[in-house]
Amino acid sequence: MDERRAVPRVVPGTNLIAKLKGRYCARVLDISSRGARLEVCASMVPNGLIDIRLQLDDGEIALRGKVCRCRASGFRDDGQGQRMLCYTCGVEFEELYPEDMARLSQQVLYLATIQPSGSREAALVEN
Repeated sequence: MDERRAVPRVVPGTNLIAKLKGRYCARVLDISSRGARLEVCASMVPNGLIDIRLQLDDGEIALRGKVCRCRASGFRDDGQGQRMLCYTCGVEFEELYPEDMARLSQQVLYLATIQPSGSREAALVEN
C-alpha cells in the first residue's frame, strides 16, 4: 500500500496523553506535524472539529483538529474490572503555530526517532 501522508508519523517514545474536547483522555498512538492517530474511549464524529491538548514536559500545547475517521478498535479494561469499548481516531491538525511545532518536534517527534543507544532509527508508521 502506498503512503498517502505528506509527513510520516512517529510512535511517541513515551506514553503521550491528549485531552479531547476538554473531557476525554486519549492515548497518542502515532503523531506528526500534521496529524495523529489516537485511542479514545468515546466515539468522535467524522469531519467534526475537536480541541486537543497535548501534555508535554514543559506544559501544554493546544491544537484544533478535524476528525478524519473514527472506528471501534476493541475493548480495554477500565481499571475497575469493567470492559469499555475504545475507538481509534485519525485527526488532521488545522493549524500548528511555529512555537508549538518547535516544542512538539523537540519533545516528541525527534525523541521518538532516537534509540537509547544513541543511534538514529526512525520509528515511522507506514499505515
